Amino acid sequence: MPQYRMVNPETGNTEDISCTIADMEAMKTQGWVTVFVPNPNSIISGRSTSGHGGGNQTSHAWKDLLGQIKKNNPKSTIDV
Repeated sequence: MPQYRMVNPETGNTEDISCTIADMEAMKTQGWVTVFVPNPNSIISGRSTSGHGGGNQTSHAWKDLLGQIKKNNPKSTIDV
């Protein structure tokens, strides 16, 4: 059964609740709020290759391609 982290509307405390999706949706109508908890093992977690032109582990060929796109599109906001 899925587990959800939700805020109890009466106490304001965060609780981990194991229930069905239907039960979770019913709880939300009663004022409970779900809290997003990112997976620490997700693909982009802790990586330096996301954002700002790809970070320091992106190939020079990719950065060159982004630079060419920016050069050909003067109003582009691409960060190379």
